[in-house]
Amino acid sequence: METENFCKRLPKIELHAHLNGSLSAASLQKLNCLPKDIVKYQKLINLLPTEKSLEECFSMFKMAHDAVNNKQSVYLATKYVIEDFYNDNVVYLELRTTPRSEENMTKVDYIESVVKAIQDCKESITVKLLLSIDRRHDLKASEQNMELIINMKNQYPHIIKGVDFSGSPLVGSFNSNLFKQAIDNGLLVTLHCGEVKNVEEIKQILQFRPNRIGHGTCIHPNYGGSEEIWELYCTTNIPLECCLTSNVVCGTAKNYETHHLQEWIKNALPFTLSTDDKGVFGTNLSKELRLAVQHLNLTHEDLWKITFDSINYTFATEEEKTILKRILQEWKLTNHF
Repeated sequence: METENFCKRLPKIELHAHLNGSLSAASLQKLNCLPKDIVKYQKLINLLPTEKSLEECFSMFKMAHDAVNNKQSVYLATKYVIEDFYNDNVVYLELRTTPRSEENMTKVDYIESVVKAIQDCKESITVKLLLSIDRRHDLKASEQNMELIINMKNQYPHIIKGVDFSGSPLVGSFNSNLFKQAIDNGLLVTLHCGEVKNVEEIKQILQFRPNRIGHGTCIHPNYGGSEEIWELYCTTNIPLECCLTSNVVCGTAKNYETHHLQEWIKNALPFTLSTDDKGVFGTNLSKELRLAVQHLNLTHEDLWKITFDSINYTFATEEEKTILKRILQEWKLTNHF
């Protein structure tokens, strides 16, 4: 089976996808987004790596926020994103988003609109929701958001499974007490970690031992990290959410061939392949798997195992994990490779 077909057909697991960065051009059109704004939203796809910056990547979200600014548009946007992942043969999806309010929408309205879309798609794909704390916010605002997230998790415990720490890594700081509160209230934790060089924060996050980390670009000493934090990371064995295209497009990785993921592969450390913001970066999970084969010398068997192992890193229930493993095992039996 040739690689493109294999990657498309493989039942996939997506663990790092931001809702507002995952809208396709077709979805934005259906949300009445102007063509000129869609072009701006996807402008990074056509720029050379030397012309891109991490800050510019984060600016793309404004277009999505402007198009998704009431309960109905939030519901539709969530549904469109889930359908896109389903059409790419993703069987389990964790969506993440930061609760926000608009003139005619409270943060509770926002979360409930996302939850309703997830509930309405449950027959076709298993979707869990991770709610984010934006590192640009001050501690008081973050504490208020964490209280809201905990309250909403108690209302929708089968859908809202975890909390994320995201936003521009160039601002703000990590507060371990805030996320300890999340754990104490039954939430699982994933943290964006090491997107830029920040040895002290990376060490603090790794010592906190979240359930997963996102990106992990500047952990290994060859990539802006240090021997100390790489050794610490290796002792924690925290699964990494790797987003190949995102890192290259944002300029945090020079190219695919020298991507820091090769250190995880070389050392047999746990990782999963993800899209991050498939709409902004013009990708999907099938493409990310193809890139891993093309540039990191992975085989079809490797892709299957990476996907199968990713099930253990999900925030799904044990029953759901068993079902997902059965899907992958049965697929392997019927697709000889």
